[in-house]
Amino acid sequence: MQDSAPQPPPQPWQSLVDPDLDATIYQRGQHSAGTFIRVYVPRAAQCAGEPLRVILYLHGFALGLPCFYEAHLRELVQQGWVVIFPDFQFSAYPDTPLAAVSGSVPSSGSDHQAPRWAATTWRLLRRSGDRLLEADDLPPELAETITAPGRPEARAGDLRRVLLPWILIQLVLWVIGWFRRTYARNLSKLLGTVLFSLAYPPTTWLVNAVSQAEAALDDLAQLPPYRHWSTQPLSAYTFGHSLGGLLSLSIPSLQGDQAPRRLQPRVVLAADPATSTTMGIPAFAIALLRLFDAPFTRDPISIDTTGAALRQPVAILHGMADDLVKPQLWATGKGGGAFRFIASTAKALYFSESNTALTPPLIACHNEAVTSTQYYNDALFESFGGVKNGPNAYNTSWIWPALTALFTEVTTPSDLLDHLPQPPFRVTTEPPAAR
Repeated sequence: MQDSAPQPPPQPWQSLVDPDLDATIYQRGQHSAGTFIRVYVPRAAQCAGEPLRVILYLHGFALGLPCFYEAHLRELVQQGWVVIFPDFQFSAYPDTPLAAVSGSVPSSGSDHQAPRWAATTWRLLRRSGDRLLEADDLPPELAETITAPGRPEARAGDLRRVLLPWILIQLVLWVIGWFRRTYARNLSKLLGTVLFSLAYPPTTWLVNAVSQAEAALDDLAQLPPYRHWSTQPLSAYTFGHSLGGLLSLSIPSLQGDQAPRRLQPRVVLAADPATSTTMGIPAFAIALLRLFDAPFTRDPISIDTTGAALRQPVAILHGMADDLVKPQLWATGKGGGAFRFIASTAKALYFSESNTALTPPLIACHNEAVTSTQYYNDALFESFGGVKNGPNAYNTSWIWPALTALFTEVTTPSDLLDHLPQPPFRVTTEPPAAR
């Protein structure tokens, strides 16, 4: 299986001028083909004399809709950043037109149905495992995407190694559904949304995130307002949450043609990053995927291998109440933990405590970097990292100002706390006690 492919020809952009942001929002591509991308461009970026500052913003596992982070994306473009948000996985989210969703968060995902894979599984059982996937192998809603320009190849055996454990996962969820019906239904929908992605190794996602973002910059530079971009110096930074946090930390490990040309980050910030791409998914699902040797689990990305290439300034912000990626995975207090694998000499790791005295109470859980989880039912995200109804103090008083301070380079990771107002919860560099 290939991790990279020739760049596809430019696709047409949807665009929307947002007067509240004093910016233009561009969108193109398909979630299912791994080509969906949204770019927020402030009006100042039309001026050749203005600094060109770009943030590559990488989402968590299966959180490839901008609505999960919309409030932060808009906050950043109001500060003058060009913000690039690619859905680097191959997901079944609807390709809603830009004009219908910009600046709003869908209240539910009732219109979103993951593909039905039963017939596909039956067809693939009769195919040679070495045969490349073709359109008639897939559910109708995904058939056209397999031939999308630039799409990495996948073989029938790769997808079969995902669908067979998926049948067992569905059986487990059926049993769970007797006790927690809404949770089981929503978890099935969430995992099913990115099921096709699991037929690829995670390096494909990392390469896709960078290549889509680079292509977006190149193609926007062909438009009259931005033609100066191709020759103007550019300062790039990367932020990522959860899975996206790990990928943001791993971008410097890309080599050769896969390495970014213009988006090599000057500074990296990660919020509750996974230490490996197998983190944050229910353990029983990972065990079943490993049992069948799914590509997703066969060759994971792990900070213990990619961290050696990360020499840029880097900060990690982690919640002490994170139960999906436990903070002890990053630091154990005596030099242990994954943080030691990051080679940068300008790095810092911060842990934030909960504050139950706030209204509503603030729990420093996995999804505090998210600004809304309302696309799915709360019953799912109560167990999958934490529910968010909108930005809270963790966003506005911690992650957002930390990003601004680091990416404007007014401070270094180790001096971050000296350049921020004290948030309404305790932040420490000491790892929490194991729970």
